[in-house]
Amino acid sequence: MPSELKVADTWDKCIENTLRKVSYGTLAGALVSLVLFRGTTSRCSVLFFGSGIGAGIGYTECRNDFDLLEKS
Repeated sequence: MPSELKVADTWDKCIENTLRKVSYGTLAGALVSLVLFRGTTSRCSVLFFGSGIGAGIGYTECRNDFDLLEKS
């Protein structure tokens, strides 16, 4: 497989993975905020925190995928 296709495939996987992680983090944050908090500010804070955690995990996994691609 040519290197351009490997890079394109890695980008596709990274974007899909990051969007999935952000969605899961947002969903988890929404569930926790609904159960534990009453105020809208608290609920939004937990929701955004969950989204940020998901984005961070997605970014880290993408960086690892590109590091592996660079080594091969």
